[in-house]
Amino acid sequence: MLMTAKLPSVRLLSALRRPAARPRAVRAADPACPAGITPPQIEIPVRDTAPDAADRGRLRTQGRFLARQEDWDTLARGLHEADSQRAATTGGTPVVRLLAEGAHSDALDSALAAVTRDDPTAARSILFGLRDAIDRVDRDPWLAYTQALAHLSVARAWTARPGAPTLTALRLDARAQHLETAQRLTARFDPLECDSPALAALRCGLLELDPRPDRRVIDDYEDLIDLDPACPDHMRALGRDLTPARFGSWDRLDREARRTAGRTADLWGTGGYVWVWLDALAGADGGGFAHVDAELFAEGLHDILQRRPDQHMVNLLAAYCGLTLSGAAAPGSARARIAGCFGWIAQDHLREVHPDLWARARPLPGGADGGDALRRGRSRALSALAEHFAHHLRRGRKLRFTDRGVLLEPTPCASCTLAPCAALAYPRPELRDEDTPCLT
Repeated sequence: MLMTAKLPSVRLLSALRRPAARPRAVRAADPACPAGITPPQIEIPVRDTAPDAADRGRLRTQGRFLARQEDWDTLARGLHEADSQRAATTGGTPVVRLLAEGAHSDALDSALAAVTRDDPTAARSILFGLRDAIDRVDRDPWLAYTQALAHLSVARAWTARPGAPTLTALRLDARAQHLETAQRLTARFDPLECDSPALAALRCGLLELDPRPDRRVIDDYEDLIDLDPACPDHMRALGRDLTPARFGSWDRLDREARRTAGRTADLWGTGGYVWVWLDALAGADGGGFAHVDAELFAEGLHDILQRRPDQHMVNLLAAYCGLTLSGAAAPGSARARIAGCFGWIAQDHLREVHPDLWARARPLPGGADGGDALRRGRSRALSALAEHFAHHLRRGRKLRFTDRGVLLEPTPCASCTLAPCAALAYPRPELRDEDTPCLT
């Protein structure tokens, strides 16, 4: 049976509230245990499929179906509705973006194939064909957004062309043409008048076309964040564009992070400071650590997880602190302070592992297929937990992550017989910095 072409609000939004499949448990063993004895373990449920993965796939499929049926009126209504309601999946992805990605996916796949062949003429022709097929693309803001988003994706693909380390003249010209086309498609639609975070985000993505993007970057992002302050993606993009490599400086980034935290305090507390700095600190040069306020960042992490304690958010921030920022750091440094937050995030909040977020926390060059990425993400998460809880593993204890917290249990490797009791359960702040004595 074909999917219905209807896109009513109840179906669009209720799909985002369906319960996810129960995660399966895995165990990480400590190899230090003598042969023949059950090793100390970390036992934690692993959710190989992200809770919102089905919703993301369903929404993209719905957008693709409507485009294939050339039902542009229904697609435009669905895009407008999702944008005006600020609808998002449980993982925070805007629904309007997913519908638009689905609608242009057939044309985009063909255009990206042309990019891999270094054929800019074919890539442009494919997307121009999509524009000719879309009815009223020049009159409807959200249909224009769908087309422009495809051009922006192809422009970025020319930048990130695999196997081509430098931007050749051909690639630079092809990239510029797609960016300019995206700008022409949406220039007549004002994001504030349309009450559209989607159009505002697209405008920020085209900042480099402005002769002086450093003068516009703050105003444009302020409009975007004010339109949709609940979406962390917008604040993260602001931080990336305010790095010295883009349109700002470290001092300017820190100043805007504080301003953004103040403007979004009703939703995030001081969490806005974290979102603006998050990707900027993850850069290879690490220059931001000399300018970030590590204590304010740590406070912001607490505020985010107090307001959004779901496991997607917990895994995102745990992987960031425990993996993205892991490595050598001078004691007392800002990097060490922020990376050290992994401990209380794991102990107080982590109840299951989402391998896809751990795989993305430190992507490998060239990427990997889905199965390899999930295996790598799971291994990274368990390794980070094993390192943090090593003092318990060395004493022969097993850690079991449950809905009630982290439980410590005895194993045959223990140097004494450890009786299960409440004193060995996390979270207990008064016990975190001391070793619980063996109970004989």
